[in-house]
Amino acid sequence: MPGLVIAALRDLDPPVGGAEMSLATLLKGVTEPGPGVDDEVLYVPCHPSPGVDPAVLKSGWRVRVHQSSLRGEPTEMTSESELEIIGYPLKIEDFRSGLAWRLRGKDGQPNYGLQTRHLLKVNRRFCKNVSTPIADSAARGRAAGLPVVGVTQLHWSAGAAECFQSLDIPYVVFVRDELQFSHPEIYRSSLENAAAVCCAGEGLGAQVEARFNIKNVRNVRLPIDFGGRFGTAENVAEIRAAGLAARIESGDAETPRIAIVGVTPEKGYDFYQQLMPHLAAKWPEARVDVHGGGSYAEALGIHDNATWHGHTPVEEVFSKCDVHLLTVASTGSWGRVINEAGLFGVPSVSVAIGSQPEAVGAGGMVIPEAGSLDDWVSALRTTWQDRLALGEAARKHTVIVDHRSSIAAFRSVLHELIG
Repeated sequence: MPGLVIAALRDLDPPVGGAEMSLATLLKGVTEPGPGVDDEVLYVPCHPSPGVDPAVLKSGWRVRVHQSSLRGEPTEMTSESELEIIGYPLKIEDFRSGLAWRLRGKDGQPNYGLQTRHLLKVNRRFCKNVSTPIADSAARGRAAGLPVVGVTQLHWSAGAAECFQSLDIPYVVFVRDELQFSHPEIYRSSLENAAAVCCAGEGLGAQVEARFNIKNVRNVRLPIDFGGRFGTAENVAEIRAAGLAARIESGDAETPRIAIVGVTPEKGYDFYQQLMPHLAAKWPEARVDVHGGGSYAEALGIHDNATWHGHTPVEEVFSKCDVHLLTVASTGSWGRVINEAGLFGVPSVSVAIGSQPEAVGAGGMVIPEAGSLDDWVSALRTTWQDRLALGEAARKHTVIVDHRSSIAAFRSVLHELIG
């Protein structure tokens, strides 16, 4: 066994949360023997793993997780895993965070001052509560001859990093969204003192390096277990075929169908409010189907060329649409839904911010950050016209985020830290 990973964070498997689900997948993955990224094993989504030379397999790590216990019982993400989870009765939210959201600005973001005070408090509290248990875990691991590496992410990462620094534990921070960019005064030390900062995509890594003085940035793409979620490739093809057949039966096969999944201020709300009427004027035949809960998604339904559907299973969304649309305002964290669309042969149109171009690859079109509304309409129309070829390219591009490849990349980062 190469070493002990000590993960310290707010929560690893809450009822919802893509970032938590991603890290849980990575941590579970490295508890098992497997190859590193340099071994270049090709994993194809929804297909069995290829044979790997046992000589290149690296041993599994021990993983101990320190987190809040107030999210409820462990989900299936961690309940049947080799992860050892230690919970603390630490509240996720308090009156400051609640008030920050109630007093959010017109941009939809929580009140900055109140959120800052909340984050400072919870990070101090987390560091205080986990310092002694993590010190004990590290001491036992080192006594057994195991190198120790820390891992953290998201809201409580500043407190976790302070703890790791005080105990001389090299650690990794995952950057998942705009949090560190929004509160650099809180998270600067955690990032700049990390042995490595892991980002999904080189584009997001470049954004982090431009803002902070980072020692090392490593590319660990989102780990998506396509097979675990959607079954075999044959099953995915059947779902897609059934969706398209339903459109033919309803007489909707020739209507350009554009899907948007999830809308927030950071994920394009203001932009979509401008795009919808422009799209209606320039390409009146196109229809936009908006999926996801919340007031921002619902608000897009006011446009005559858009329909809000609420929460919709991903496979239902991508079984019936022609083109997937996703934009971001500033932070280019990897668009998971881009590759979920690609699995069903649906190309995407996105923006050249952060890692979005890497997520799209050849399976769609990417618009410059300063692109005009006309540029977006033109890209949507062109992608729709070439949807079969671009959809096939998007399907092939899904290999870039197969969870087994991402686990191999994370495994290599951990081995790099212990020399």
